[in-house]
Formats: sequence, C-alpha cells, structure tokens
Amino acid sequence: METPFQIRSATPADVKELTALAIRTMRDAFGPPLNPAEYVEDYIRKAFSVEQSRQELADPEASFLVVCGPEQELIGYAKLRRNRPPRQLKGQHAIEIQRFYLQEGRIGKGLGRRLMEVCLDRARNEGFGAVWLGVWERNHRAIGFYERMGFVRCGWHYFQFGPERQRDYWMKKEL
Repeated sequence: METPFQIRSATPADVKELTALAIRTMRDAFGPPLNPAEYVEDYIRKAFSVEQSRQELADPEASFLVVCGPEQELIGYAKLRRNRPPRQLKGQHAIEIQRFYLQEGRIGKGLGRRLMEVCLDRARNEGFGAVWLGVWERNHRAIGFYERMGFVRCGWHYFQFGPERQRDYWMKKEL
C-alpha cells in the first residue's frame, strides 16, 4: 500500500505554510523547558518571517524539501544550502543541511529517515561528496538520529541564542 506522505521541492506557493511550520518546529525543538520562551520568540522574530522565507526560497544557493501529509499539509521540511563548509571539511565538496525538522507528533514514524534519504540523494545527484550539518549538543534525539543515518562528529562551533552562547556539533556524512 502506498503511503499518503509525499516529499517534494518547496515552491513559492508554500511560503506562508512553510513559515508557520518553521515557527512551530522551532518552538517544539528549542522552547521551554530547554530554553526560556523569550529567547525562542526573539529568534523567531529575527529568522522566520514570510518575507525572510520568500527570500530564502528564491536564493539560488538554497533548496527546500517539504514533507506533505495526507491532506497535502506541510508536516516537515529540510533546507539544503550550498555553503562553504567548516574548516573541518576543508577541501571537500560538501553541502549543508541547514535545517531539518518534522512536526513533533510525526517524529519516530520513519518520515525523518525518508526525508534524510531524499536530501542525501539530492546531494549525490548534484555531485557533492559529503553532507554536513550543525546540531545543538543538548539535542540528544537529533544527534542519535544523525548518527543512525551515518553522520559522525567532526568539530563544533558556538551559536548565539539570546544571551547564551550554545555549542553546536558539526556532523558530516561521506556520500
């Protein structure tokens, strides 16, 4: 039986729903009790407006994949960015998975694995030899998922979140 879920490239018509999904998943992933609500809301105000999403969708260095549910509603997304990799990947032709999120109630049902496989296939098809991403050191569920998908830690960097300097791990996967 075919699954009612679909993964496709995002289009400009998705901008409002994609922005709402990004805000929702940001709150779920980083909100209380992990971080004070005011830090999360301040970050959302700066990073997730419809206009910001419209600009990101139009950026030729970025591409978005969306997971559509049974009613074609957006329930997850990934953003790939053709960006200079961190120094730990110097000399490698690598693409970044800059965002990777599913709605909280959809996690653990195999959709993340399917979305990641589509991201990895896209990277291979575009000729990249590796994929990299950053993940908050306290996001143990995400780290475990990335490790199960074959990613390994290759360094770290600081990420300013509100007044806190938080540490993100760099993780990479050879293709």
